[in-house]
Amino acid sequence: MSYKGRATRSGNSGAIAFEAALFRSHPEFAEGRFEAEYIGPGTLLVRTAHETEEQAGEDAVLAAFLSFIERDMQEHPERIQPLSSEELARVEELVGHLEVDLDEDLGEDATLP
Repeated sequence: MSYKGRATRSGNSGAIAFEAALFRSHPEFAEGRFEAEYIGPGTLLVRTAHETEEQAGEDAVLAAFLSFIERDMQEHPERIQPLSSEELARVEELVGHLEVDLDEDLGEDATLP
């Protein structure tokens, strides 16, 4: 779900004011400190400033995308479709030459989102 907002001023600082529905649906944004990351033209990623251990060091853009995909799959399971044989052939073309050892030890620093 998207929420509407507008640029405004708060004291001597610039601010963005969002509709109240955002804060009712996502109370973690109702108070506290926040960080914003510029992603590209017209796109800003806003997150709460306090990180959990899970969030420390993760790619914020990838995490936001995966959260979006997870929510969309839960809300619209009818959209989930198997890959076609053409799509599978394309994947094979792109990565089929790579050798993968599924038992390889990736070390302690290897993490998955």
